[in-house]
Amino acid sequence: MQEEMPYIPLAVTGPDGSTTEQADLPMPEMKFARPLGAWVIVGALFVVVVGLWVMVATYFSIHA
Repeated sequence: MQEEMPYIPLAVTGPDGSTTEQADLPMPEMKFARPLGAWVIVGALFVVVVGLWVMVATYFSIHA
C-alpha cells in the first residue's frame, strides 16, 4: 500500500521564470467576487420568463 502524502500546492511561476509560493501571494480583492457569467445567466432567464409571459398573454388575448 502506498504511503499517504499530504497535498502541497505547486509554486506559481512568474513571466520571468521566478517562483513564488502560493502562501506568499496576496489575497485577491473580493469586491468583485461574483463572476460575470452569473449575471448573464440571470439576465437570460429573465428574458425567457418575460417572453413566455408575453406568449401566454398574446395567446389568451387572441382567443378571448
